[in-house]
Amino acid sequence: MDSNEDIEISWASSPPAVLREHHLADALRQEGPTAPDVREVELGPEDAFRGGLLFLPPEPMPDACIVYFHGGGFLAGSPRTHRSLASWLAHFAGMPVLSARYRLTPEHTYPAQRDDAVAACARASALFRREDSFRLFMSGDSAGACVSVWGLLGLPAGLRAEVGGLALFYGGFGLTDSASIRRAGTLANGLDPSALRSMYGQLLDGENVTRFEQISPLRLADDIREPIYIVAAEEDAVFDDSVALHQALGRSGSPVHFVKVPGMDHSFLKQAGKLAQANETLRDAGAWLRQRV
Repeated sequence: MDSNEDIEISWASSPPAVLREHHLADALRQEGPTAPDVREVELGPEDAFRGGLLFLPPEPMPDACIVYFHGGGFLAGSPRTHRSLASWLAHFAGMPVLSARYRLTPEHTYPAQRDDAVAACARASALFRREDSFRLFMSGDSAGACVSVWGLLGLPAGLRAEVGGLALFYGGFGLTDSASIRRAGTLANGLDPSALRSMYGQLLDGENVTRFEQISPLRLADDIREPIYIVAAEEDAVFDDSVALHQALGRSGSPVHFVKVPGMDHSFLKQAGKLAQANETLRDAGAWLRQRV
């Protein structure tokens, strides 16, 4: 899912390789410079961990780390497509950010994404845990926000006890028809109903999209007790997904903080480093994360 207005690309029917190339090109068009004081290190695969990019701010907060999961409709994207976002999140939070790879659809269906998120969190804990006070944070945008929630609920008890909170940016949580989708979802941005049905269906091996309801964060909210920070872009087709998750978490009693970003569309945080609103949003999210340590 992206902002390119090339309607010849169909997120419902174009081949995955075409969509991945398209998504990467769009990300490169959008991205701003990485934070100048943040060092980037590539991490290779190790055991179940799929590898990723590690972003290290100067003098990072000790005994804390953020694990980040990229968006891309579950079938596109990588840590490379979200470099500026992850870099500036590390800068503003003052913590290492491990931007993790996870397996993509349609080649790999759920629960591969959940399992890869769990492995990434275990790797982050092994890298940065020094004391019993260690705090692990999970974050992601769009489809990556779903991966964050699945990863959280898949963690073994000891590792989950280290989680200090989640920061979820304009997530798609399973809605395929809502006021915001009807208003802003288009063939070009891949957030129209047909594309969303395809995205959620492919995650479950092409089965009927209604099965996604069983694993939707909207259905799983009762199992979440960790603090959640939700960012919703006002002009985003999946704006109502974030509203629905906020409401579901509120009913379950989870500590939840909701932020609506005026005038912004889906994926605006990829422009961190050159778009003031993106930097301000990540600055505020970083401050919230620091408070949880």
